[in-house]
Amino acid sequence: MSQKIEPLSEEFEFVGEAAIDERKRVALTKVFALLKARLRNLGEGTDTLHFRVYVNDAGQVLLDPAVSVPIHEIWLYRNPEALVKVREGLNQASKGQLHDLGSFDKFADDEIE
Repeated sequence: MSQKIEPLSEEFEFVGEAAIDERKRVALTKVFALLKARLRNLGEGTDTLHFRVYVNDAGQVLLDPAVSVPIHEIWLYRNPEALVKVREGLNQASKGQLHDLGSFDKFADDEIE
């Protein structure tokens, strides 16, 4: 199944050349180092990067960096309302806008439905 993508930026930077080796591989070591530096705000997420690969009619290849989401967390990305609330909470927490609700120890032995 073919998927179309709109580039997030039309400006591409030439970073070097790479040749195909005898096993039909292309080394992206320089590209990954540059990419990791630009995405440093992702922290450890860059260690698990993979790439979605797109090719246009001219044969140009676009590598779109991505990370996998564990299956048990996918519900959040499929629920836009919940995702907005989580992002809002994270934004508030980063600004120190916290409200201490006290201890929840009294609920520790409660049965979970």
